[in-house]
Amino acid sequence: MGLAEEFRLEGLSNGWRVGRFTALESIGVAHLVTTRQGPDVQQVRREPALVAKEIARVLGLEDAAFLEQVHGGDVLVCERGGCAGFADGLVTATKGLALMGKSGDCPIVLIADKRGRAVGFAHASWRATVAGITPAVVRRMVELGCDPRDLVACICPSAGPECYEVGDEVRDAAVRGIGPHAEEFFHPIGWHRQAQLADGSHPDLGKRSGKYLFDLWHANTDALIRVGLEPGFIHVAGVCTLCRNDLFPSHRREGDACGRFAAVIGWPAEPNGLQP
Repeated sequence: MGLAEEFRLEGLSNGWRVGRFTALESIGVAHLVTTRQGPDVQQVRREPALVAKEIARVLGLEDAAFLEQVHGGDVLVCERGGCAGFADGLVTATKGLALMGKSGDCPIVLIADKRGRAVGFAHASWRATVAGITPAVVRRMVELGCDPRDLVACICPSAGPECYEVGDEVRDAAVRGIGPHAEEFFHPIGWHRQAQLADGSHPDLGKRSGKYLFDLWHANTDALIRVGLEPGFIHVAGVCTLCRNDLFPSHRREGDACGRFAAVIGWPAEPNGLQP
């Protein structure tokens, strides 16, 4: 799966290869998505405080905050660096403070107010997506003075819609948690077909195997639109971590030994040409 036009990979002077979103660059927000080419994916997983501070320095930010991610719907607001607590969404209005999310397949959704009032991220695993983590981050940003129409959201590399296989229990949980429209985020796989009968019919056509492909990109895009973001301000990297396991760690591919990549966002402390 190739990269979307909105997202590109580039090399940094320190040897890292990172991803960036054009939409976030255009409003002056500091951000990056790490790859296997620095920092070490096991260090991202096991020493997030050290990695977060290092990335903050690379971005020209003063400090960094992160979470113990728990696959739920809670969002925290922070004003200083370090571990902010147990949650899957983090928001700040503090300039110069980087926010770091970690992933090994789950979408990290980076969100910035184009008027510079706040930034945030959602760790949108399937459980957190079902729990409403992405709209919950937006609502926290609104509490800090943001207007949803001014927010720019970018969905980072993660398990893609053609690879993320789940069972009936995930689909059922999504319909219960998100609503009946969540059915559109799932596509059945493993259709059972019997030999065609004389009348041209397939008696078991449509019988499901109980396995689905879950489109987390669509689910989180829909959630952002429903909470008030403009569709044109929502961008998807379009990179599947299962397909591009050479670039990004993937828990689905590697199991429990999988490392993590980081997605980081923050407003610089100094004015940087924000849109009026």
